[in-house]
Amino acid sequence: MDLRLLIFPLLVFLGGCCYGPSSPTIKLAYAAGYSWTDVVMSQYFYGWLILFVIFVGLFLLRLIRKQQTIPAKNPRPLLRRIPGLALAGTCISLVTVTYCLSLQSVPAYISVILLFQFTWMGVLIQAITEQRLPEPKMILAVVILVIGTFLAAGFAGLDGPLDPSGVIFGLLSALLYAMYMFMLGRFEIGMHPLNRSFLILSCALLLLTFLFTPAYFMQGTFVTGIWQYGIILGSIGCILPMCLFAIAAPRISTGATTILSSSELPASIICAVLFLGETVSWIQYAGMVLLTIGIAYPQYHPHPRQKQIRKGVGMQRFLHPHARAKIR
Repeated sequence: MDLRLLIFPLLVFLGGCCYGPSSPTIKLAYAAGYSWTDVVMSQYFYGWLILFVIFVGLFLLRLIRKQQTIPAKNPRPLLRRIPGLALAGTCISLVTVTYCLSLQSVPAYISVILLFQFTWMGVLIQAITEQRLPEPKMILAVVILVIGTFLAAGFAGLDGPLDPSGVIFGLLSALLYAMYMFMLGRFEIGMHPLNRSFLILSCALLLLTFLFTPAYFMQGTFVTGIWQYGIILGSIGCILPMCLFAIAAPRISTGATTILSSSELPASIICAVLFLGETVSWIQYAGMVLLTIGIAYPQYHPHPRQKQIRKGVGMQRFLHPHARAKIR
């Protein structure tokens, strides 16, 4: 197999792994006395602030070097680009909100299991939009991932009936995450990944500010000790995964993107063991192994598009997102 074909799946896999250290950081912020709304706002605010500083730095560097940006051919007006990216920003911000609301009424492992239903939802969205059934190996991978999620999340049965609102919020977070991955692979794929990420993050921050009122800024919460958690969460929980997904998602299918991004769960468990000293049962280790198998299996056998490349489609056409429709 041509190793160059693994670059984009690897970037999505690493993007999912970036969420791993987020869970221990959030737990430390809770232990410090901060509410989930403060943590969520800090994650998106400091992520936006870091990305804004990067933009300003690049702009000043370009001025110092007296470099001029090369205008794109027939660029679309910015106002026509914003709605699609705003919808993506809405989805990813609401994923965090609905997941936190689910945690308020059902056990944490149930919320995790519900969230990770985005794996089969992403495959289903791809099947609906492309009007064709998913490949057998994708279906098998999803089954393995669902079983692995139950084990890795520490599912040990139910002590009683679940709160319907918690289940609804958990499934809604999964659906929104699958839709977010779909949008990253379809909306404004010709835009620079940093520009896409900044616009998506800006729209997400605006929505969260509207939902939680400006109290986070008016009361000065953002300048308290929460900044240390916000910088970590903003870097590894917003900027890095968002940029990696923005680069790679347009180059692979929605189903493959959601499957590969499920690397978040084993990465979270490993980080919890390393940074928080949590104990992990052998059942959870078995779930992590199944998750790894489910993620790697679809990438092991050549995809039909990869076979076409071997027959002469050409690597350059495969790497360019606009050539996807021609390769199918």
